[in-house]
Amino acid sequence: MEFDPEARLLSIRLHEHVTPRDVRDLGRAHTQALACTAGQPFRALLDLRRLFPLEGEAVELLTALKKACVEHEGFAGMVVLADSPTVAMQQHHTRVRSGTNPEIELVTLDEAQARGFLARAL
Repeated sequence: MEFDPEARLLSIRLHEHVTPRDVRDLGRAHTQALACTAGQPFRALLDLRRLFPLEGEAVELLTALKKACVEHEGFAGMVVLADSPTVAMQQHHTRVRSGTNPEIELVTLDEAQARGFLARAL
């Protein structure tokens, strides 16, 4: 997890096997990273390339992290980048707001599309 204040980008990277405990631990760092945004506009990148599909409680916990991000003051969009269609579909089905405009919450397998989303002016 990293917050780049110049790019106004909160980056979260998960790969391989992630347990509910891992996501809970990530939650603490996520809270601190959101505080670093100081309410200023920011985007989030959830990089899930090389992640195996999540199970049960880990899905729920990650969805809660995404929700905290979306509801945080200054949130200006999130892209979820995956390289597995299964992981992408899982994330699509757990979007924070069903029917969310892809201009705000994008799930993609395309790295160029993710970069384009993040490169837009805030």
